[in-house]
Amino acid sequence: MIFKIVLLTISLSLSLFSCGGGYWWNSEDVEFHFLDNKDNLYLQYSNDLSSASTYNDIIYKYNIKNKEENLKEWQVALENRFSIKELEDIIYKNRNQELILDEEFQEYLKFIKEQEYCVTYNPYINQDFTYCKDFIPIALNKIDNTKNSFLKQRYFYIALRLSHYKDSTKNSLDIYNKYSYLLNNSNSIVKDWIQGLYAGALVKNNEIAKGVYEFSKLFENSINSHLSFYNFKYITSEEYFNELLSYAKDDSEKTKMYAIRALNYNSNVLEEMKNIYNIDKNSKWLDFLIFRELLKSQTLHNTYGSAYKDYENENSEYIYFLKNIDKDDKYLVDLSLVHFNIYFKKYEESKKILDRLLVEFPNKHELKVASYILYLNSLKNIDSSIEDEIYKRVSHFNENEFDIYKYTLNTLSNLYKNQNQDFEKYLSDNFYYIEYKDLDLENFKKFEIFLETKQDTKLREFLQTRFKKMVTANKSSFDFAKITVLINNLKFKEALDTNFEILDKTKVEFNPFNGLIRGNNRSGKKEPFTIREFLQRVIKIENELEKNPNSVMDNFLFANSLYNLSHFGNINRVTTVYRSNYLVHTPKLQEQKLNLAINYYEKALENSKDIELNAKITYLIAKTKLALFDLNYDKYPQEDNWWKKNSGYNYGSDEFYEKFLENSGSRYFNILQNNFKDTRYYNELIQECGDFKTYINRYNKG
Repeated sequence: MIFKIVLLTISLSLSLFSCGGGYWWNSEDVEFHFLDNKDNLYLQYSNDLSSASTYNDIIYKYNIKNKEENLKEWQVALENRFSIKELEDIIYKNRNQELILDEEFQEYLKFIKEQEYCVTYNPYINQDFTYCKDFIPIALNKIDNTKNSFLKQRYFYIALRLSHYKDSTKNSLDIYNKYSYLLNNSNSIVKDWIQGLYAGALVKNNEIAKGVYEFSKLFENSINSHLSFYNFKYITSEEYFNELLSYAKDDSEKTKMYAIRALNYNSNVLEEMKNIYNIDKNSKWLDFLIFRELLKSQTLHNTYGSAYKDYENENSEYIYFLKNIDKDDKYLVDLSLVHFNIYFKKYEESKKILDRLLVEFPNKHELKVASYILYLNSLKNIDSSIEDEIYKRVSHFNENEFDIYKYTLNTLSNLYKNQNQDFEKYLSDNFYYIEYKDLDLENFKKFEIFLETKQDTKLREFLQTRFKKMVTANKSSFDFAKITVLINNLKFKEALDTNFEILDKTKVEFNPFNGLIRGNNRSGKKEPFTIREFLQRVIKIENELEKNPNSVMDNFLFANSLYNLSHFGNINRVTTVYRSNYLVHTPKLQEQKLNLAINYYEKALENSKDIELNAKITYLIAKTKLALFDLNYDKYPQEDNWWKKNSGYNYGSDEFYEKFLENSGSRYFNILQNNFKDTRYYNELIQECGDFKTYINRYNKG
């Protein structure tokens, strides 16, 4: 449609569109925004305006706003006979256009549909633009013969756009010069669209400085103000810039050029500020840049720190400049100094300036926020009285002010960390989303007590209310987390006694009592038991072992279940809310389970008379020893020697298994070879077990 003008109005350099995917943390992104919001586009972004992500975000928001404003104008033009939703269907989706009865409007909608392919790029088809020029005289004729001024401006825009992209630049400029009178006293967004096309035509005609000057007219209040910055790239020399300044009609326009140039990521912003200051110390564009630098500096509040190691020295010259500015309105200068002093822990200096500002502007929200942030940063420890004071102060702000509350929680987290209050730190870190995986058994029980016990400070009451709501809203997650932490600590009876519904609704992945040749025992029938059935069986085995500690089969089955509950087994999903393929959760508990499994295997082996079972137990002990070796290995096995592992032929070259065999692994493989070589199980091992083949190839040669 004709309203899709963004990408057609300006041809951006390819550097704006770097390839990439996924999410990463950018140290230039402001994590906590403590300043009042500004309507100006350029005062909403702290990072490089030329980056692909920022550009795409700006264009996305522009498209939304542009459509909204365009539909509002259509609604007025059609005398409010249609809702915004109805107009969106008619104009943007080509639906129900017959509802518009006015003949001139019908002709216009038909025309824009006919010429749409000329201005819409489709990379998937071979487009023929041969006849696009033919639409230009039609549009010009419509300008001359249409009575409606609303449609005249839009036909003007269509004609100019078609000429700009499908015809000569001279013709475009001729069209503009002939019909620009239509824009006199116009407040339509079409005026901004046409201004962008006219400026682009001048640049295309090699009138670079004049074209960029015309783009600069969009900078302040126009809906497509982004064109001012993204086309400033054509000013590539001081000669061009001086020519650009020559077009400025007054000091305000001249200082605006310095401000736009300062938006470039590689610009020297301080020098541009000085240039503006020397022209007009009270220039609004000086305030514009001061605010943007203050916005950029907010990254120093970020949780992950700033990209600058020594930010105070980096900005010493800028701070000196701020302190020596002599202008009528120094509000933004003083606000900047308040924040910079907070960054550099000069709290007394910050407080002096802030107290003065609060007297002059007692209702200024960003000053109240700065005062609160100053208070938080000045805290060195925390106790119940400070908790109450924090709650009292933060309660003055709406909970929807996410950044203020999140920053408060981050401050609390650091204070609790410094005092080794791990549980309180956990509460601060998990206020918005509960990470149950970070709770060990002791802290999970503390969490349960916290939820049910009356708290002794307002802050803790506030936290308690929040966590109660989250737990109630997602009770199944809480139940599963409790079950997993109990099972991970081998508290089978406690887990069963919870009697949670999830015990019957969730099944274990594989048979937890299997001990197979395969390392993780993940084969055989899937989901054979519910968690409740598993717990009942394992508790029964525990009870049998209390009666008969030497029971071969009970020792064997219990050892298998312990191995399978470890990180290396087939049902470890019931021991954690988040299972990772490369990170071992609760490594000490995994080590405990594996060592216990070995103890029970050895007990079974000690009492067994079955040679086949003894061969199997001997191998399973070796497998469990391997898991223990892996658990304490300084590198992940698959990473250790990838090329050797994947070369396809020489198992004996696997460095990880060689180290295991050198450490202790060969002992049980020696027993297997010496004592059980004639068993069926031994032959199965040779066929199926890569670890054992490594041993055979490396240690059984000759």
